[in-house]
Amino acid sequence: MLIKNFVTPFFLIFSLSGCSSLYDTFVYQIDITQGNYIEDEKLDQVTLGMSQEQVIFILGSPMLIDQFDSSKWYYIRYIKPGGQPIEQDKVVFTFDNMLLTDISRKGKIAKNPLIKNTRSKNAPNAAAQDPSTSSDRETGNPPPVID
Repeated sequence: MLIKNFVTPFFLIFSLSGCSSLYDTFVYQIDITQGNYIEDEKLDQVTLGMSQEQVIFILGSPMLIDQFDSSKWYYIRYIKPGGQPIEQDKVVFTFDNMLLTDISRKGKIAKNPLIKNTRSKNAPNAAAQDPSTSSDRETGNPPPVID
């Protein structure tokens, strides 16, 4: 009886502990994105001495403004691709008299792992650049009408 009372709970705990590896393998997990969309190209446009309005124009609203010190703005990006490790980036802007005085970040911002296709945009096709299909903006002539 003592063996039955000891073995049964041990067997249940041992058998249920294996479910976590099955969960990661067979269960679909959604991609989770939270926070600001931060890119190095946009961060490079921000320079010291900019006003708060200019920073908002370039990067959008901050994720968090420090409650006790409103001169610190936090731009945070949190990405958890389904079944992959979490990626989190943080950029802190410090203002003095509404002018940017300090930018704090750790290294470069990683590429967004959720974007699968990284091809650059193609040039417009020939039909878009054919002068016979668009109006002549210099002379103001409308495109020809075909009946």
